[in-house]
Amino acid sequence: MIAETRQNRSELAQNMDYLRQLAPFERTPFEILRLYAYIARRRRFRQGDFIFRQNQQADRAHLILSGEVTLAVEKSGRTLPLQVLGPMEFFGYMALLARYDWPLSAQASAASETLSVDRESFRKILIRFPDQCIEVVDSLVRLRMQRMREHLDTLMKTIQDGGGGTELARDIGV
Repeated sequence: MIAETRQNRSELAQNMDYLRQLAPFERTPFEILRLYAYIARRRRFRQGDFIFRQNQQADRAHLILSGEVTLAVEKSGRTLPLQVLGPMEFFGYMALLARYDWPLSAQASAASETLSVDRESFRKILIRFPDQCIEVVDSLVRLRMQRMREHLDTLMKTIQDGGGGTELARDIGV
């Protein structure tokens, strides 16, 4: 019965529920959260599909609704998986704040669905409601620092285990 009720709810209401579960949006005022939910788009990926490739322009963030996504660095024909993400994990969020090229690739490890928010739309809301959105920006930066530590730990473990990470670390500038 609860599952049926959830399916009958509007996609906008579901998107709001998903976003509210993320640290950057948990204390966002209802009206602003509703705008973020409105601009969010659902995207489906088959196993093996790239959500984005390293060196492509970063333009959106993704929240995994279902499935699994692997983040990996590619260099000199080699791939180093950094992290496997699952449902309700958020990635690519720094693309909401700045223009840059992806420093890694994201590939669906299983059939996946994401909720994505593009930078242009996100920035329009940020500009319209700067005082209310500054906490979202702060939280995104803190989340990025945490993820960076996790990736560096993975890289250091690969180096220590003799997995050929030393050359890769040098190649990617770590």
